[in-house]
Amino acid sequence: MASRGNQDEMELSSQQAQALTYFDRVSAEWRMKAEGRASKVNVIAQRNACAHRVGGFLPNFRSMLDVGCGTGELVLEMAARNISSTGIDFAPEMIRACKEKRSALAQQNAHFHCCSVFQYDPGESTQDLISALGFIEYISPAELTDLLRFSHRVLRQGGALVLGSRNRLFNLVSLNEYTRMEVALGTPDRLLDEAIAFSEAGDLETALAAFPGERLPQPDVHPGTGISVAVRYQYTPGELAAAVREAGFAATALFPVHYHAVPPRAKARMLEMHVAFSDSIFETAGHDLRLIPFSSSFVLGACKN
Repeated sequence: MASRGNQDEMELSSQQAQALTYFDRVSAEWRMKAEGRASKVNVIAQRNACAHRVGGFLPNFRSMLDVGCGTGELVLEMAARNISSTGIDFAPEMIRACKEKRSALAQQNAHFHCCSVFQYDPGESTQDLISALGFIEYISPAELTDLLRFSHRVLRQGGALVLGSRNRLFNLVSLNEYTRMEVALGTPDRLLDEAIAFSEAGDLETALAAFPGERLPQPDVHPGTGISVAVRYQYTPGELAAAVREAGFAATALFPVHYHAVPPRAKARMLEMHVAFSDSIFETAGHDLRLIPFSSSFVLGACKN
């Protein structure tokens, strides 16, 4: 049973308040991004495709929950496959857009609720797959731990968790203010070790084995990203895999998202080429771990033990 809550009763951190204000304002623009109508790499579609890939590994895949569902594209895509699909988001305008599109598609298997995941209670062991794509950057590390505990409780045994994250390893090669941020935090050697592991390892287990899972220091404020939220957390695949392991999951799949063949500062002058190449790499080499350090985002799939 969903506990939908009241937005006025939520105790929001500064980061969450900024995120709510931003996403409640940009639902139309967000839908354009999700549907590929913006002239940029469609990161939303790439992440959603990763969730479909993980779902394809599940026997008897019948239900899913998308946390931070945005304008609902993944939920509606899953529902079209006869999967009972639920999306939750705390931005009312996002949920309004979801329901509008659901009506246009006459899709009965899609359900949407306006609430925070920390207010939502679907009961125990009710889902085959839980996804949170482009979501964990807007919650604190402590809240990430809460999300993982929630997911472990709600997933059926053998169910899958799919997490999308901004890739902190990419800061090494972006050669911009994010690189300077890592230098100031004293993290480049640790990031470089993990990047080399992914470039050399033949499989995910080997790449992750080198990292005990210590969390890197986080800055108080991140450099600008075009989204008006001051703090957007980043993780390395090793960090996130360790976090899900501590919560009772085993990492089973890792996908590079938004591969960069050119550095960010050069991208604007060759945008069409960048978009075409990134899309091609995702379609043809989307499981190649050697691409991870050069991808600004990634998706981690994990199984409930």
